[in-house]
Amino acid sequence: MFNYLLCVFVFFLPLNLLADEWSDSHTLLPKGTQLSYLVIDPVNSKVLAESAGQILRTPASLQKLLTATAAKLHLGENFSYRTNIEGKLSRIKNNHYQGDIRLRFVGDPTLTRANLKEMLKSLKALGVGKINGDLLINAAHFNGYQWSDGQAWNDLGVCYTAPSNAIIINKNCVLGNLSLPGPEAKKARLFVPDYEPVEISSDVDVVTPAQRDERFCALEVTRFNHNRYHLWGCMVPRERAFPLAFSINDPFTYARQLIESELKKAGIKLHGKVLLEEVNQAAQPKSVLVSHQSPLLDELLQVMLKDSDNLIADSLFKTLGASYFHQQGNFRNGGKAVKLILQAHGIDLENAYLADGSGLSRHNLISAELLMSVLKYAYLNDDKLKLFASFSIAGIDGTLRYHKGVAGPVLKGNIIAKTGSMKGVANLSGMVKSARGDRLFVLLINAYNLEEGKGTSAPGKQTKSPVVIFEQAFFTNIVNSAKAK
Repeated sequence: MFNYLLCVFVFFLPLNLLADEWSDSHTLLPKGTQLSYLVIDPVNSKVLAESAGQILRTPASLQKLLTATAAKLHLGENFSYRTNIEGKLSRIKNNHYQGDIRLRFVGDPTLTRANLKEMLKSLKALGVGKINGDLLINAAHFNGYQWSDGQAWNDLGVCYTAPSNAIIINKNCVLGNLSLPGPEAKKARLFVPDYEPVEISSDVDVVTPAQRDERFCALEVTRFNHNRYHLWGCMVPRERAFPLAFSINDPFTYARQLIESELKKAGIKLHGKVLLEEVNQAAQPKSVLVSHQSPLLDELLQVMLKDSDNLIADSLFKTLGASYFHQQGNFRNGGKAVKLILQAHGIDLENAYLADGSGLSRHNLISAELLMSVLKYAYLNDDKLKLFASFSIAGIDGTLRYHKGVAGPVLKGNIIAKTGSMKGVANLSGMVKSARGDRLFVLLINAYNLEEGKGTSAPGKQTKSPVVIFEQAFFTNIVNSAKAK
């Protein structure tokens, strides 16, 4: 009897110690941090660790897991976006096209100016040297807001929040930089390529770090209509140019100017104007003159998940709404479509709130438990969905390549996950590989904020942030739980 009790004690000791380690690790995070997590063995659905698993949190880019799963289930792996130039061959006579030509945009997040140039060259090759009518830019595939409810207004001028519009060219993004014209410069010099049809002015002071702190100044951008911007504030001296990425807030004006330029280069004279068509005019049979196809869905998801591409996610979200309900896509029907698609496959998101497909909105709400239901479904059906191949791999690629919380020889290559980060949010969800089998996890860290002056490094030393220390402890506990099985 004594030997039996001793065996039981030895068997349960590591698990009890691990339970203490899970709870003790909570104190590593700053006071007031909202923490939820769930760790399971997906083979037998055994819960290995859980904390506040039913509390709704802000998912940030973990929202993309829902978008990706719904897209694979509903749109299928052969889905691609098709941007078309529509008209009738019978109207092409003597190098002229009689009537209007339609350029139909459908929210392809990969369409570039070079693609547009090739489409117009193909149109010219069909015998269209002059259009005796208007060129109609059809943007009716989507309607409603370009940005989801709950996005931060002051992020809308930068490219990671580029508008989700049916019209997308070059990711609706213009690149530039700020540099110092000389070592004693008091004002920064702005550079934006001449071929970009945007108007950007600059009045940026060059200051010392101490002056920046005293004045509480930073680099700011003011947005105006028709893709006009003013850059102001201050920056500290630096050796390399400071990269800038301006979000195109007026996609039609941007597209119109690019199209007018490329028509001239292609040698096509437009007798009329480039006009916006917002009516959902259906394409007639045999009306497609030229078509451009995006990469297939798996390639889109590879970029969306590994690099956390917001534009692809929100475009797919609206596309799901359009496809599922057979109407113009928007953020409202996109959220409903995702829920219904997942529900049809046994995943009930209950009271989760889906404001967008990217996770940029602060209105999004979901629990670790509900996220785990999607993650587990993707894992058990990975032979069909193949989503885990698009997740980032710790220390290898994507958003986990340099993620400090999963660094080190034990974790490198053994954590496959999606990150979800924004101000005060540090989330992770995915799989830990171990010799005793895979472990699925959802980690939601919300309301994360350091006390002023804490977490900084002493001169010559590097100090790990509390969230990095917590993540390392969290994943160490998962690895140890596998050993203790």
